[in-house]
Amino acid sequence: MLKSLQRTLIKCQTPQSIIGRYCFRRNIVSSRPAKYARRSGSSLRYWPWLTVSTLVATSLYCYDERLQNEEKTDVFPPHNESIQVDASVSDFPLTISALDYPVSTTFQLLGYGQRHVTFLRFKVYALGLYLAENDESLIANTLNEAYLRKYFLDVDDSKTLKENLGRFLKRDDSKSVMMIDDLLDSGMRMLAKITPVRNTDFKHLKEGLIKTISKHPDVSNNKDTLENGLKEMNEAFSRKGSVRKNDDLIVELLANGALQFSYHDNINNEFEIMGVVNNQLVGKFLFSQYLSGDKSPSPQAKKTAIDKLITLL
Repeated sequence: MLKSLQRTLIKCQTPQSIIGRYCFRRNIVSSRPAKYARRSGSSLRYWPWLTVSTLVATSLYCYDERLQNEEKTDVFPPHNESIQVDASVSDFPLTISALDYPVSTTFQLLGYGQRHVTFLRFKVYALGLYLAENDESLIANTLNEAYLRKYFLDVDDSKTLKENLGRFLKRDDSKSVMMIDDLLDSGMRMLAKITPVRNTDFKHLKEGLIKTISKHPDVSNNKDTLENGLKEMNEAFSRKGSVRKNDDLIVELLANGALQFSYHDNINNEFEIMGVVNNQLVGKFLFSQYLSGDKSPSPQAKKTAIDKLITLL
């Protein structure tokens, strides 16, 4: 039996056997082009499908990540002086005051998030929304029980004031715009801190603000007034040149409804007041877009701001 096994092994190592196995492999390889004869240059034809598949997979991943971020409850650190909005830029202070910034009063952080563009959600800037410290009482004075029952018919009597407000502000875009606009009309002062996460320029920042303002749902009813206001904004926001990553654009909504623009050179810690827009509609529409509706430039900043706003009632 041992000799029979040896003969079998020797036979398998003969040139004829090796040639047979080689021919078998060659036939398999050569049969592939015949099977796909109509696919000339088929390897190149796979690239569009591969590209589309990669883009779809990437967009689905980013969409899922966005949903997770929007569902996540963000918590303000109780004993810190700043919070990380994006790892690529400096942390945002929880308080902005006239001691360190060219602003009219002290502001407390209301909400924060990032601005993304395109369906791939490329990050553009980090955004902080601040509320004037002395204006917190305006929230309770405006968005109270009497206000809800006067203007909204679908108030749920089984829910608390905060629950009803949360439902309108978070889930009903038209009602949220109306409520935030009324809150801004009460004289509430706000501030937006915009910090690019990559190098940009003043032109792009201004165009982004104008685009945000122009998406407010009441634009069509205020075309002439808003057109004059945007012209005024072009004059006030006239600085040209580049804006480095981690520098700040400070947009303050003043007590009279005007909008003041300031620039912070973070490397040299230098500030410059760029200009003021006195047209009240410009500032109102800008901050209304930050806090309400379905076209906010940063849904995450809107969500955290609304969550914080409701706690102040």
